[in-house]
Amino acid sequence: MKISIIIPAFNEERLLGQTLQQVKRGLAAFAARGWETEVTVCDNNSTDCTTDIERTASAQVVFEPVNQIGRARNRGAAAASGTG
Repeated sequence: MKISIIIPAFNEERLLGQTLQQVKRGLAAFAARGWETEVTVCDNNSTDCTTDIERTASAQVVFEPVNQIGRARNRGAAAASGTG
């Protein structure tokens, strides 16, 4: 089984780094069960340093130019390859 975690992000420079660190810590539970995981961050047209944080994380990064949470979630989900 492969679990996909989708994180929509619009101007999240203040919280994104910590969020990604906590997600990585949580992925250990899946790894202990032998499950694959992936993290996808969907940049929803950020104007702050969110994209810099995304680039340094070990997450797949996709872009959605229209500022709408539903579109960001859907774009992230379309790029994901997990089953759960």
